[in-house]
Amino acid sequence: PTWYVSTLGSDTTGTGSLSHPFATIQAGINASINGDTVLVSAGTYVENITWPATNGIKLIGSGVEDCIIDGNQQAVVIRFDQDLGGIIDTSTVIKSFTIKNGLDVSGGGIHCYSSSPSLVNLTITNNTATSSGGGIFFTSNSSSTLENVTISNNSAYTGGGLHSMGSSDITFENSII
Repeated sequence: PTWYVSTLGSDTTGTGSLSHPFATIQAGINASINGDTVLVSAGTYVENITWPATNGIKLIGSGVEDCIIDGNQQAVVIRFDQDLGGIIDTSTVIKSFTIKNGLDVSGGGIHCYSSSPSLVNLTITNNTATSSGGGIFFTSNSSSTLENVTISNNSAYTGGGLHSMGSSDITFENSII
């Protein structure tokens, strides 16, 4: 199925349908199973998303110009953590968002631990890591593809834009750091 998210939606009364969307991206991906799509309407979503142990979710925003996930300097914007056990592969897609204002030790914008989502048509900007990978941090055999991704104005002690370690294999297509 396809789940819908809108700034006008509700996580309390919304069902994730087009006529009754969820209000948060986290609610949309939590409702998803492998192969589902979460469509996010234009707007700014102030969230710190923890990806569930579900592979193959396609999270698609309305576009980098008008669909923003803002971490509000509270935590990483999107976290793929070690609890996922490496099940997240390139069939998981994050597409057409601006990801900004994340703050974490490693990977303020996106943190991938043993996870390999496909990142497509993204702007990753104004994120901070106190250690490594202000924009994106990859570790422990992460093998993501970045296609049409712009990573700019991020900061960290090492790897302001991106930091990759632990046998990670990252592929870049039409991307700017």
